[in-house]
Amino acid sequence: MTPLTREQLLDRRRRRAERSQERGYPEDYVYEFVAGDGSEFDYGYDFSECAAQKFYQAQRADEFTPFYCYLDFPTSTMGLRRTLTLSEGYAKCNHRFKEGRESEQAWPPPFLKGD
Repeated sequence: MTPLTREQLLDRRRRRAERSQERGYPEDYVYEFVAGDGSEFDYGYDFSECAAQKFYQAQRADEFTPFYCYLDFPTSTMGLRRTLTLSEGYAKCNHRFKEGRESEQAWPPPFLKGD
């Protein structure tokens, strides 16, 4: 099988994001594809609904959701940058990916830092 080109991969990601907008499964993710600018990031997603968050809410375990979200950083195969999450009360999660960049994470996570 021939590997997909970068444009084919991005088109596949765009189509999946569009399909999520149909909300075919109520407990699934709903997100938009964000085209990269070629400099700051290659592509991204803006999540308006999160399957993991819905699961934790259904289990009455909301307090664990930010920890689960933070696992995105060490598991990302591309450089991930994110400044907003639904689990921290924002209207969206903004994932931005850049090939060749290290994922940007801090420790302790922002939700654990005191004022």
